[in-house]
Amino acid sequence: MSGEGQQAAAAPRTYPFTFEGTGREFFGIWIVNLALTVVTLGIYSAWATVRTRRYFRGNTMLAGHGFDYHASPARILIGRTIAVTLLIGYNVSVAFSPYALLVWIPVFLLVMPWLIVSSLRFNARNTSYRNVRFNFTGKTWGAAKAYILWPALGIFTGGLLMPLARRVRDYFYINHHTFGGRHFETEFTGWQIYSRFLIGLALGIGYMVAASIAFGAVFAAIGPHPKPNPNDVAFMAPLFVMVALVEIGFIGIGIAVMAMIYNLALGHTVLDGRHRLRCRLNPFVLAWIVITNMILTLVTIGIYYPWAQVRYTRYFLKRLALEATSDLDEFTSEAFGTQSAVGEEIAGFFDLGIGL
Repeated sequence: MSGEGQQAAAAPRTYPFTFEGTGREFFGIWIVNLALTVVTLGIYSAWATVRTRRYFRGNTMLAGHGFDYHASPARILIGRTIAVTLLIGYNVSVAFSPYALLVWIPVFLLVMPWLIVSSLRFNARNTSYRNVRFNFTGKTWGAAKAYILWPALGIFTGGLLMPLARRVRDYFYINHHTFGGRHFETEFTGWQIYSRFLIGLALGIGYMVAASIAFGAVFAAIGPHPKPNPNDVAFMAPLFVMVALVEIGFIGIGIAVMAMIYNLALGHTVLDGRHRLRCRLNPFVLAWIVITNMILTLVTIGIYYPWAQVRYTRYFLKRLALEATSDLDEFTSEAFGTQSAVGEEIAGFFDLGIGL
């Protein structure tokens, strides 16, 4: 084979992710889940979670195949029962004596990392693609560093170390996931993560300046008001609108920064050292989708929620792709043959919904 032929054979092939679900379909699932959860006083919530995840996993397509979710609702229910029991015990004990906090805080700090690892392992091992299971191999001490110690350092340094704390968390989450025994791995520099936060900081400062100018213009148009009167609609209505717009703007900036971080962390993720993920979210488009979803869900008293979830998922997956250096059928067959048995090995009941 010629050099050009070998180069062509080794060229990666791009497999885009797609989502084939619809808001109308998910609304039917969601409304039944909601009704049964209310009627059963929350007991059905475990079954609702499984139905929802099976719908979203099953409609997430890669190379013509969907993902599967195999979790047992009974296991999730047991975990939630334990969690609720602990929460009730906490509230009752603190109500009797505030000093009980001295016992509960260390307990939470010790138990939380284990709960995080248990949750990530449970959801990974119950997710599969073409009969090949995912897994999570992180340890409790790693979770303590990623979710407690580093965020605490970020807070104590006035936010200066928060970008590095985020990188530690992304490393822990991504680098301990496997597919058929093949590891995911991401790596990026400290400057790359700091630059995303600095862009967000610059956007925030610029937005504050613009908001201050807009506030001044509005108050100048209203005229002198020596003392604000809550009953004065002419004064309070513009003020309320301006405050709401400022809050929405800052939420949008936060979402845009998260989109840039997703692009960074997922865009540098490699599976088995040869298959690369590509994530090309538009930060402002994602911010627009999330904010309008929130507003429409609020305006419709929650009815729009299923469409909001589908809309967000469809856009996110549309901007995600896998660049494989070998035939995907060949890779999944190899992974299926080498994956460890997980079945009853699945440890943990808890489902904390933890992700990037």
